[in-house]
Amino acid sequence: EVTEFRRRELAGDLEEEPMLEENPNRFVLFPIQDNDIWQMYKKAEASFWTAEELDLAHDHKDWNNMSENERHFVSHVLAFFAASDGIVNENLAMNFSNEVQLPEARCFYGFQIAIENIHSEVYSL
Repeated sequence: EVTEFRRRELAGDLEEEPMLEENPNRFVLFPIQDNDIWQMYKKAEASFWTAEELDLAHDHKDWNNMSENERHFVSHVLAFFAASDGIVNENLAMNFSNEVQLPEARCFYGFQIAIENIHSEVYSL
């Protein structure tokens, strides 16, 4: 399915975005053609962490020391972020990953999806 943005672009209402230009001859990553995007991907990759790395041992005690209003507030904030990450992932998967043709950018968006999955997992713990 084509997004409204892509429809407007194809109709000539918008200047074409270089990352959206079809490139049927580029199915491999190397040689890197957009070094700025590639460096952002590598920076994101270097900051990778997993839910298992978090030490939540003291969280239960801290939770019990909160007032009922504080627990209500924190619960709703975490629920909001957990749902928001699902929305972000849906947008990344349905729009960005489908429309962006540049392999370097696709790497970045794919990694962002993985990071959002981890965030969603942690917010749900």
